[in-house]
Amino acid sequence: MPRLPGRSLKGLLRDALYRAEAWHWPQIAAGTTETLFGSRLKERSGRPDENLSTSGSLRVGDAMLADEIAQYLASPAGRTLVPGLFREHFSTAIEATGVAREHSLRGMQVVVPLTLYANLAEVPGIPVPIPDWRERLQAVFPLITAVGAHRTRGFGRARLSWKEI
Repeated sequence: MPRLPGRSLKGLLRDALYRAEAWHWPQIAAGTTETLFGSRLKERSGRPDENLSTSGSLRVGDAMLADEIAQYLASPAGRTLVPGLFREHFSTAIEATGVAREHSLRGMQVVVPLTLYANLAEVPGIPVPIPDWRERLQAVFPLITAVGAHRTRGFGRARLSWKEI
């Protein structure tokens, strides 16, 4: 089944928030990225048991199909439809003469356009010091235009939106 790992989605959200913070967006205060997503590795002080990063206060789950759709596709009747969710894409390098370069054919599997859902929640036991964190994250959604592999080459176009459940 199509799925976007929560780790990848969290990285995209973190990067978008970091860029907005670096660009001094008025609705994104300094330190928001580190507060919500934790700090990255800091300089090593020489102690091998030292934790070099800090935890964030948000948890991002895997983005997957809606439960009803996934259940249907897992049923005997739906299994025949699963191959239709994927396409094969092939590309090759072309020489200056217009001829395909030897041994340059590459293939990949891509997913047809569809809607995936991910759970984004506060980590239990860690208070979020930013009460309007949902609005701040939603403000940076337009900075995420693609997800997955080859997103900088035109694949994985995405539009993020917020849905309360």
